[in-house]
Amino acid sequence: MAPSLPIIDYAKIIGAEVSDSPEARKASEEEKRNLFKAFVDVGFVYLANHSIPIFEQNKLFEHAKRFFALPESEKAKVETGESKGFHGWFSPARTSGNKDTSDLKEAFDIGKENDPTRPNQWPEGWTEFRDDMNSFFEKCHQVHLVLLRALAQQVGIDENFFEPHVNARDHFFRVIYYPETTRAGLRNRLRASAHTDYGTLTLLFNDNSGGLQVRRTDGTYVEAPPIPGYAIINVGDLLARWFNDQLLSTEHRVVEPEPRPDENGNIPDVIPARYAIAWFGHPNRDALVEPLDACCTEATPKKYGPVYAGQHVVERLAYLHKKGQNTATWTDDMQRDAPGNVVAVPVVPTKVL
Repeated sequence: MAPSLPIIDYAKIIGAEVSDSPEARKASEEEKRNLFKAFVDVGFVYLANHSIPIFEQNKLFEHAKRFFALPESEKAKVETGESKGFHGWFSPARTSGNKDTSDLKEAFDIGKENDPTRPNQWPEGWTEFRDDMNSFFEKCHQVHLVLLRALAQQVGIDENFFEPHVNARDHFFRVIYYPETTRAGLRNRLRASAHTDYGTLTLLFNDNSGGLQVRRTDGTYVEAPPIPGYAIINVGDLLARWFNDQLLSTEHRVVEPEPRPDENGNIPDVIPARYAIAWFGHPNRDALVEPLDACCTEATPKKYGPVYAGQHVVERLAYLHKKGQNTATWTDDMQRDAPGNVVAVPVVPTKVL
């Protein structure tokens, strides 16, 4: 069965840095074009040979299982909120006050370490968790930079254009727990409601449970099952804005996985727990994001005004915490009338694949 998303080989993209042979350079340029086309057509890819060791992913999954198994009273000691930079333990049912329709999940969120304005919260006495999360954070940042360079080249701008706009590492990194439930438990809610991501590129690492779905151009959803050793990469809203929607910030969701009959041919009522690691690339908080001139023509005029990246991300996170689930589409007029939201922007809908 063919994969539901395009597959991109990261080793080919960086191959010209390893070998200066004509073959390596040709393969690298071709794979960069493939990456760009996949983001134009779908907005999502599987990334093979992404250079982040599988044992490091497994360590984070082990930490996640241990953390989310803690008593709620322990997790609440590092509970997140807007006053805490949205870093820490997040339970949509608690923040929204609605256990019936909020997303059925929990998360533990961090940003860059040693940020005095938005410090991370960590479980006490668990340095290995802190060290492993911070190490993985940086590795994802480096992969993200390589992919941004490849995309910049495809529209004829300097390959390093994005680096000064993301060098503050104002990214968002989360381990996610979708608890065991029953089919009835997901009758009126999802594990993660339909949404687009907020920033530049997302790097997603799943366990083998399944349930991720990506919306197609006809409005239907296609399953994006995990492939061992592969990451899933998708475009966020702010990168799509930079590219004037040449690249798709595609709606996606997490639902119950496709049922698998047991040895007697019966469909089990219990849906096992699911874990995921999601690294959300974001521009610097003070980055002013608007369409690149290279992506605007008479046929495809500029669709967006400027928006501060930090304000956009905070508003999206605040909505998620208040409602207990994301919104499928986002427009600039949905931002709160808050101090610092000083950039007037034309309102256009977020593109949905």
